Amino acid sequence: MSRNGVKAAVDAALRDTLLARYGATFGTADKAWRVWAQADAPAELGNADVVLFDGEAEAATLARIAAAGAIAIESDREGGQWSDTVRSPMGTWVFSARADGDTAHSPGFVAVLLACLALHFPAHDALCLARAWQPGSLDWPVDFARFPQVRHAALVAPESRAKPFAPCPPLGLYAVVPTADWIERLVPLAVPTVQLRFKSNDAQAVRGEIERAAGAARGSASRLFINDHWRAAIDHHASHGNDSARSGIYGIHLGQEDLDEADLDALRDSGLRLGVSTHGYAEMLRVATIGPSYLALGAIFPTTTKVMPTAPQGLGRFHAYAKLMQPVVPSLVGIGGVDAARLPQVLAAGVGSAAVVRAITEADDVPAAVANLLGMFPAA
Repeated sequence: MSRNGVKAAVDAALRDTLLARYGATFGTADKAWRVWAQADAPAELGNADVVLFDGEAEAATLARIAAAGAIAIESDREGGQWSDTVRSPMGTWVFSARADGDTAHSPGFVAVLLACLALHFPAHDALCLARAWQPGSLDWPVDFARFPQVRHAALVAPESRAKPFAPCPPLGLYAVVPTADWIERLVPLAVPTVQLRFKSNDAQAVRGEIERAAGAARGSASRLFINDHWRAAIDHHASHGNDSARSGIYGIHLGQEDLDEADLDALRDSGLRLGVSTHGYAEMLRVATIGPSYLALGAIFPTTTKVMPTAPQGLGRFHAYAKLMQPVVPSLVGIGGVDAARLPQVLAAGVGSAAVVRAITEADDVPAAVANLLGMFPAA
């Protein structure tokens, strides 16, 4: 790395045009991002620097970049594809994408990368957008086939095809609640989808909550999802012949951190639906390979119900995610900070479902709150 550095070649007009066109939709960062070719990077780096490598980087060089809080992108040509490794403070991702040319980091690629970083997209999502961008276009990418495939941390090898999970219809109002007590209160109110998010490491308590929640949902019009406790849910479901009508459980919901630990084959074989939380492009691409029953997209707005791995996505990102993913996973759920005032904006994306927590659990009059929320959904 040189003392002063020379920035990577960039199509500055394209970068500026993209920022002007999409800044109001996604918001723009205060810090000025800089992208450097490895041979021309300065000796001193900071958390607004990206270093591009043609091929693999040396471990010592990567360590210096990581210590500075900077980002490294290593790119290799493999046949007709680019293989990109993105290393940032948010972790390491490896992608493969169709090659549109012979230059790994063309001025146009750098322009889109810089623009997306400035639009608050994390480095791994900015890379996905830069590879998916149609050369010569100013339109936001929505062609799923152009987006990279995830190689690390892949749930399925890109060359493989997993059998998809059973699909979901539009899930409508989706109430996420902490106890079986709440499930017992909401099912008689005809809430179409309910989720038990019971946080406990006590196996007996977990089984008891699942049994009560399933008993409340059994024979009703409410679809019951169990959050996180997939083993106990599968066991309960199996004890009723893997029949949702008899078990009362419709599906499982998992977060990104749960997917690596879950037995996806066992979940698929059980016949239960699978919903997964996602927080951006790379996570959506990763999960799409297993054919989930639905994707939850968020958090759209600030939420206090759980610690989120990313900042609130906002409506601009949410609408972009929904437009990309609807043809791939038709059942989508908007989640995160959704209340009665925000629900119409969420449904305007055409997702057909929105998850609510405090809009119900903190309501003074729960039946009235549920009736109000249900009335905002299109008639079936």
